[in-house]
Amino acid sequence: MRFEYLADHPYLVPQVIAWWHTIWADRMGPDIEALEQQLLESLHKDQLPIHILAMKQGQAVGTAVLKMQELAGMFPDKQFWLGSVFVDAPHRGELIASELTQQVIDLARARGLPHLYLQTVNLSGGLYSELGWRPVERFYYRGIETLLMCKTL
Repeated sequence: MRFEYLADHPYLVPQVIAWWHTIWADRMGPDIEALEQQLLESLHKDQLPIHILAMKQGQAVGTAVLKMQELAGMFPDKQFWLGSVFVDAPHRGELIASELTQQVIDLARARGLPHLYLQTVNLSGGLYSELGWRPVERFYYRGIETLLMCKTL
């Protein structure tokens, strides 16, 4: 498994948007071309957001993002987030999400960030609890009970 910047593979932006759209279409809206353009314009390696790809045998199999803010309307004071963790269905169960999460943690630590937040609909924390994230609070987002978690770096 290799981890690379999406910024080095901009041709994969349509694939990443398609992946995200399979589970977050209600949050993304129907204009795929606009979403692709927005993602293309946000590709960085030295400033947030930083999009990471999991590459297996030269193929992208997952993605995650280190970003400054998520859910800014609900949590305007909470900065530095792990988000958009996605593993392509044929590769689930291979610990790729755990490895992507660790890659983002490593990026955050290298930048001297104090902590990371994330949101998950798994109210037990699931994978993230196993990786040392702690629950902060439960809240409702778009009618779904969601868990805010934090990891001190």
